Amino acid sequence: MSLARWLRPSAGRLEDRALRVRKANKILAVLTEELGGDLANLTCLDVGCSAGLITERLAQRFRLTVGVELDANALAGRERSDAIGLYFICGDGERLPLQDHSVDVVICAQVYEHVGDTRRLFAEIDRVLAPGGVCFFSGPNKWFPIEMHTGLPLLHWLPRPWAVALSRRLGRGEYDVRPLTIGALRRRLYAFEIKDYTLAMLREPQTYSCADELGGLAWIGSLPGWLLKWLLPLTPNVNWILRPKGAGHGCL
Repeated sequence: MSLARWLRPSAGRLEDRALRVRKANKILAVLTEELGGDLANLTCLDVGCSAGLITERLAQRFRLTVGVELDANALAGRERSDAIGLYFICGDGERLPLQDHSVDVVICAQVYEHVGDTRRLFAEIDRVLAPGGVCFFSGPNKWFPIEMHTGLPLLHWLPRPWAVALSRRLGRGEYDVRPLTIGALRRRLYAFEIKDYTLAMLREPQTYSCADELGGLAWIGSLPGWLLKWLLPLTPNVNWILRPKGAGHGCL
């Protein structure tokens, strides 16, 4: 992976079907390992599903899959799907239109940084998960020096008004991203047990369908374990499995 790839903004990736399928396969590899392989009797909720390309791939493995997206334009008529057991709803991740404890698996991938109140988002995930359910959670790490949505170095380290103005000035559009550090994410997710898959993905990129994502940086996985653990706080994204610790915890 070249530096130019890191500096390229993420605009357009949401419509890249091949890329979205690879990301869905990564999610499925983690869930298959975590839940014992058989997902066919489970229900899945994809929060912030955008155009639904990842959701489509997930639906091939679950009994029932629901994609929720706030942007009605992104869904573009997908509220009615031809696929059996696949539904799309225009809704807010901070007020999920589902009943308590109604889904077995929640996908929250690259979403938290776009919501107004992460506390409400995490509390909603806790609310809708059934007993024994899990959430696949991924999102950006603020300490990684490249702002992945715009491709601009250090943009997310600037005071927010400066970042918004600079993004506009450089033609990268409206900047609505609020990334957190790994430490801050862990504190806000205190209602969940967290299992970190990031190191496993670096070690076995083929297993987790992320070899293409790593590209020329795949050699990082061969570094000594102590060094990899030291570098984890600087990785671009986290890849976690969340399990609620118990009912009624809420989130910070």
